[in-house]
Amino acid sequence: MTRAPGPKGSLLWGSLGAFKADSLGFLAQAAQDHGDVVRLRFGPITAHLINHPALVEQVLSRNAANYDKATRSADRIAATTGRSLLSADQTAWARHRRLIQPAFQPRAFDGIGPVLDDLIAPMFVRWDKAGKIDIVDEMMQLVIAAAIRILFSSSIDPQRINAPLEILLADTWRRIEAPLDASLLSPRLHRPAFKKAVAQIDAIVLDLIQTRRASAQRPDDVLTRLLDAHAAEGEAQLTDQELRDAAVTLLLAGHETTANALSWAFIHASGAFQAADPAHIFAEAIRLYPSIWIIERRALQADTIGGFDIPRGSSVLISPFLLHRRADFWPDPTRFDPARFADGTPRPRDAYLPFGLGQHRCVGLHLANRIAAHVIGRVFAEFDLRALPGQTPRTDPGITLRHAQPFWMSVSRS
Repeated sequence: MTRAPGPKGSLLWGSLGAFKADSLGFLAQAAQDHGDVVRLRFGPITAHLINHPALVEQVLSRNAANYDKATRSADRIAATTGRSLLSADQTAWARHRRLIQPAFQPRAFDGIGPVLDDLIAPMFVRWDKAGKIDIVDEMMQLVIAAAIRILFSSSIDPQRINAPLEILLADTWRRIEAPLDASLLSPRLHRPAFKKAVAQIDAIVLDLIQTRRASAQRPDDVLTRLLDAHAAEGEAQLTDQELRDAAVTLLLAGHETTANALSWAFIHASGAFQAADPAHIFAEAIRLYPSIWIIERRALQADTIGGFDIPRGSSVLISPFLLHRRADFWPDPTRFDPARFADGTPRPRDAYLPFGLGQHRCVGLHLANRIAAHVIGRVFAEFDLRALPGQTPRTDPGITLRHAQPFWMSVSRS
C-alpha cells in the first residue's frame, strides 16, 4: 500500500484541534505541505483531502459510482432534513432528483423578475430611510422570501425561518466536528434548542402543505410537484416522511447558500466593480467564497487517487474553497476580479465547482444564478454601497461559508 502523506497531529485526536480552531487555514496548510492527496486523522476518523481538479473529477464524476453520501456529515445533516437530496443514499437520491429536476430547468425561472422586484421594492424603501445596512442580514431576509415565493408560491416572515435555521446550522456543525455524537444513539439526546428548531421548521412545512391541499389553485411549483408525487402510486410515490424531508430540504437549502454568496458579492464588488456584469460578479463571488466549501464522500470500494491508496469505507474530502484559490489554475487567486468570467475568457476545467460536479451537481444552480444576477443588477442600478470603515471581511466556515459577523455598508442613491 502507498499511504498518502499528512500532518501527524496529537497522539489521541490527530488534527481535530487544529481543524476546529481554523478549518480553512488548516486545510490550506495541509495541502501546501503535503500535496494534492493528504491523509488526515481526526480522533478515530481517517479522511483524505483531495485537492487537484483531475483527482476531484475522478471522485465526483468519472468514478462517482464508487463514492456515496453515507458519511458523518450526511448523517448529521439528516437529523434536520431526513434522507433527502442532501443526505439520501443513491437510490432514494435518484428518485428525489428525477421528481424535482423538471421544476428547476432554466425556463422554469423565466418569469421570476417581477416576483423579485416585488420583494426588492420594500427593501429599497427601508434602505432609503436607514442610510446604512447589514448586508449579511439583508440578503438573508430577501433570499428567504424569494425562495418561499418561487418554490412554494407563498409568503412567510423570513425571521420565522432564519431564527431556527441559525440554531440548526450551528448545532449540526458542532456535531460534525465532535468525535462523538450522543444524538446518534437516540434523537431524544439532541439538545433542546435543536429539537425546538426542528419542530418550528416542521410546523412551517406542515402549514404550507395543508394550505396547498385546501386551495383550489395549484400553481406549477415545487410544492405541487411534491404533493402530486405523494398522491401517486407505485415507485414514484413519496411517503409522508419523504414529502416532509424534501420540503424541509428545499425550504432551508433553497436560500441559505445563495444569500451567503450575495453577501460576499456586495462586500467585494461595491465601488470599483459596480458597473461589471452582475452574472460575472456573482460567479467571482462564489469562486472566492463557495457556500459549500467542503464536500465529503465515502469510498464504497478501495481506490487509488493520485498514486495513493484510498481504503474502502474511508472518507474523502474535497474543498472548492481550496481549489478555487490554486494559483496554478487561477492567476492572482485571492484578487476579486469578475472579468475572469467574461465571455471568451478561458477557465480551468474542473477547477471551478461552486455547485458541485457530476451527477450530484446542485439542482438549484440555475435558480441561484437567476436570483443573484437580478438582485445585483437592481441594487447597483439604484444604489452606491460602501463598506463602513473599521471592518474586515471574515469567513465563518460551518455547514456553509458565511460571513463571520454583521457587515455594515452605507447606502445612497447612485
